Amino acid sequence: MSIAAHTSPRFTAFGDVDSIFGRPKNRNLTPNGGLWLQSGATSLEGDMAAVDGAEIARLIAEDVHSGVLQPGDMIPSERDLCVRFNVGRTAVREALTTLEAMNLISQQKGFRPRVLAPTLSHVMAGAAEAVGYFFRDGEGMAHLEQARLFLETSMVRYAAQHVTTAQIARLIAAIEAGDAAIDDATAFRNADVLFHRVLAEIPGNPIFVALHDTFVDRLMRGRAAPPDVQGHNRRINDEHKAITQALVAKDADAAVAALTRHLTRNYTVYVHNALTPVGGRASTTSMSD
Repeated sequence: MSIAAHTSPRFTAFGDVDSIFGRPKNRNLTPNGGLWLQSGATSLEGDMAAVDGAEIARLIAEDVHSGVLQPGDMIPSERDLCVRFNVGRTAVREALTTLEAMNLISQQKGFRPRVLAPTLSHVMAGAAEAVGYFFRDGEGMAHLEQARLFLETSMVRYAAQHVTTAQIARLIAAIEAGDAAIDDATAFRNADVLFHRVLAEIPGNPIFVALHDTFVDRLMRGRAAPPDVQGHNRRINDEHKAITQALVAKDADAAVAALTRHLTRNYTVYVHNALTPVGGRASTTSMSD
């Protein structure tokens, strides 16, 4: 239940709605107004509650997302923020650093920080940094591989019925770029990433694209190059061609089957190589992306 829904008279009123938190509710509030500066976190008795930099960042982020702070607005001065939250400059500076990492503000030396327009890609990028530790070990990567398989097979099934000729042309362009870069691991990886990004764009849902850019892109670029670069790259591009041919034919089952083979082969090879004894011969099977 929302804290703001309480009606206890002990709550301090900010604008026209009671709240014990720092998110201003009155549409007429501005970040330089007196009421805004009074709307820091408070205790149930109406006194200022102790907050740290992370909590201050969360409260200011709510002001951005609720529209109290608009893109281009200057963040109030450190002194004003200290007054609002009843904290020292160290906590305020920690909050501003956190907000910058979240891509909600920009900071330039000699200028007060300004609000940036929040975008889904920026938010997801911040989330990726926060959960990066989870994906460092084998179990976390296995979960990511499984999530990717679920997501991309669903997208390709949708694409089989809704892909446009322009999107098919972009898939073919990525395949042609891959064919031209068979011997170049970096250039081929760029074409490989582009192919899967086009698949993510087909449904027209920005969440899918953000998930690709945040997790799949990093997953693909973070893999070590295989010993047989040419064979590896040819196998990947042939599978890209099979997926695209199925989309052109509007054969959803064939597209899903081709993509599933394409993605699961990589994890199978990864497991095989991880289990190869030290000094033993690693698998020569090409890895997919």
